[in-house]
Amino acid sequence: MQNGDSRMPDFEARPIDYLLVKVAARCNINCTYCYWFRDASVYEKPKLMSAAVADQLLLRVEEQIISQSLSGFMMLLHGGEPMLWGVRNVRRLGDGCRAITERTSKPVTLAITTNGLLIDEEWLQCFLDYKISVTLSIDGPAHIHDQQRRTFQGGPTHAKVEHAMNLLQSRSIPFGVLAVCDPSREPAEYVDYFAKAGIDGYDIMFPDATWDDHPPSIAKFYCDLFDLWLEANRTKKTIELRSIEAMLTGLLGGNSQTEAIGYGPVEVCTVLTDGSLEPLDTLRITGEGATRASTNIFDNAIEDIKRDPRWQAARQASIDLCETCQACPYMHACGGGYLPHRYSKDNGYDNPNAYCADLVKIFEHMQAELGDRIYVRKPNGQQLPIREAASAANASASLASGL
Repeated sequence: MQNGDSRMPDFEARPIDYLLVKVAARCNINCTYCYWFRDASVYEKPKLMSAAVADQLLLRVEEQIISQSLSGFMMLLHGGEPMLWGVRNVRRLGDGCRAITERTSKPVTLAITTNGLLIDEEWLQCFLDYKISVTLSIDGPAHIHDQQRRTFQGGPTHAKVEHAMNLLQSRSIPFGVLAVCDPSREPAEYVDYFAKAGIDGYDIMFPDATWDDHPPSIAKFYCDLFDLWLEANRTKKTIELRSIEAMLTGLLGGNSQTEAIGYGPVEVCTVLTDGSLEPLDTLRITGEGATRASTNIFDNAIEDIKRDPRWQAARQASIDLCETCQACPYMHACGGGYLPHRYSKDNGYDNPNAYCADLVKIFEHMQAELGDRIYVRKPNGQQLPIREAASAANASASLASGL
């Protein structure tokens, strides 16, 4: 960061009110793009979180709510595959959250991100009983999904995930959907599939990659995806696409509310199956042990993670953008993109995003489309597309400077 640069503000650290909880360190499928197992140190951890660790976690959450005067707390159950932890363990955790809520009058909520293969009626009832927010990972239609999300024997998984999706819908359980972009495919294949499945809110995420990975271009995919989103929502909002809407929010000067895009600090805290506290889990793609920290829920309060050098380094790197990013007109909208995607072995995080050129193309495309669709009302009542209004303003300024 360049001191005194008005483009690079300081951010006051907020109390931690959200945890990414790794209740399972293993998975039941073998995704080609998975970031979690790129760091072999995950195999050093227990396969599943024990009852003792879960109880200690609840104790620390209650301490955090009281000591930081929080209005509420959320835990996202993650993995690996979190449903491997078992429905009884999730119910036990849910009971603990309810007890904290009763004692503190502050809501403690649960969410889960799952591949869905284990969802059955017992799990559905658990989701309903504890109001657990569900996010399902499914990469669109079978011919795309089954190329990337396969069993360890190489078999397909799409049919089982689609069955899980149907089960959730049959019980009217609201759920989100996460897909990962395959840039060799057409975005319409995803959009059409989700539309036919009755899903109108989802995200198609960038494939995780560092600077050293030299990933294939994603620009055309997301420019075309934006066009599909824009056309679908021309007269009435019918599709919510988190990544597209986060980029648009940043482009219009707002806060994207996601660590994947937009300028701001990354302050995620991850809890591992043994109770270790670490920074953002996706940083594992940067190398073995890259997220290993010195704190855990037995010896430390949750807030103590903020004193750990690795957590501090990740947070600082997220706001200390490289010179290329600082000079970019999309700096605030992009924020350097997702922090793990900026890493290289030579420069650490002091790089543009691995998808930098693509992000610029996507933002330029969005801006060009918005320039013709957003109108400015002049004092005389005339409405002009913002692109024409900006051109007129520039011409007036040039004329004035020549007088």
